Amino acid sequence: MRSQAMDWQGVINSLDSLIFQETGQHLDNLQTAILRGVLNGHQYSKIADDYNCTTGHVKDEGYELWQLLSNLLEEDIAKSNLRATLERLGFTNPQQKIIENSIQIGNLNLYGNPGSQPKPSASKTDSVKSDIPLDDPELTENQRRAIAKLTSFHLTPAQIAEALGLSLEQVQHHINP
Repeated sequence: MRSQAMDWQGVINSLDSLIFQETGQHLDNLQTAILRGVLNGHQYSKIADDYNCTTGHVKDEGYELWQLLSNLLEEDIAKSNLRATLERLGFTNPQQKIIENSIQIGNLNLYGNPGSQPKPSASKTDSVKSDIPLDDPELTENQRRAIAKLTSFHLTPAQIAEALGLSLEQVQHHINP
């Protein structure tokens, strides 16, 4: 089994990918150190010592990082609830390997690793037609919201279909009714 530090590195990598998709910028070294330190239960003073800067600077950068994550994840993120919130959102599972490139929106987990996502049943994909109405029972409310959210991240319909395990036609029909 992998160590907890390795699990947190996977979480940090996933957060970095999500931040990059939204802002075009990766986490900087201090932001990464803050995430790693907080996830491992360290105080800002320890993170500052390790990073060779002041505690005040780490607090200021941490505050900006929590605001950024709060906006991206649509959750109230703070130092005190970071670990619990990420676990609740499915960014880590102590019993399972971290799946990189995963995103959770609401109660929906999205996996960018094709080998890890559930396979749609043959009957579901074989019966899909290009004239599916928006109220098609195969598209749940969560799927509709996820399509809208992923569209706002500038993903292509093909990427969205793959991430959600839907047909390209379903996604295109929902985006362009």
